[in-house]
Amino acid sequence: MMKKLTKEIIQISKIPVGVCVLWNDFGSALAIAKETGAQFIRVPVFVDNVKNIFGEVKANPEAVISARKKLGTENVLIFADIQVKHAEMTDKDKKLEESARQAKEKEFPIIIGSGADSQNINKLFEIADAAIISTSLKEGESKSPEQERNLKPCTAKVDSNKVKEFMKIVKNG
Repeated sequence: MMKKLTKEIIQISKIPVGVCVLWNDFGSALAIAKETGAQFIRVPVFVDNVKNIFGEVKANPEAVISARKKLGTENVLIFADIQVKHAEMTDKDKKLEESARQAKEKEFPIIIGSGADSQNINKLFEIADAAIISTSLKEGESKSPEQERNLKPCTAKVDSNKVKEFMKIVKNG
C-alpha cells in the first residue's frame, strides 16, 4: 500500500516526495523509494538509541548506509533525526552537539527540524547546515519559549515582522 500511495503522490506532486516507514524501517523505505522514484527517506533513529511507545529503538547508521548501497539507492537522500523529540533518549546525558557530530561523521548535512528560534539559531548554526523554522515565526504570543517553538496551531499565519527579525539575526550571526 505504501508503494502504491507513494507512486500516486509522486505523479501529482510538484515537490520532492520522501518515504518513512514505521519508526525505523529504513530498508522498506529505501525499497519503496527505489521502486517509486521517491527522492528521500526519513530515518527517525540514526545515531541515538531511544525509547518510545513501541519500545526501544537502537541506532545503527552503518546499517542505513549499507542498505542504501546494497539496494543501489545511493541517489536517495537520507533525512535522519537526531535526538528526535517524540522519543526518550536512553542516554540522557548525551548532548545534542555529540549526536550532531556523530551524524556529521557520516558526511550528512545537518538540518535542524524543530526548536529553532531567534534566540538559539546562531548557536544551532555552529553545528547545523540549515534549519526548518515554522512555529516560532507564527503570529501570536506564547506563554513560554517552548510553546513559541512547538505549540502554536497549524492555522496560525507566519508573521512577516518575526521573519524579518529572525533573518536579521541570522545574517548578523
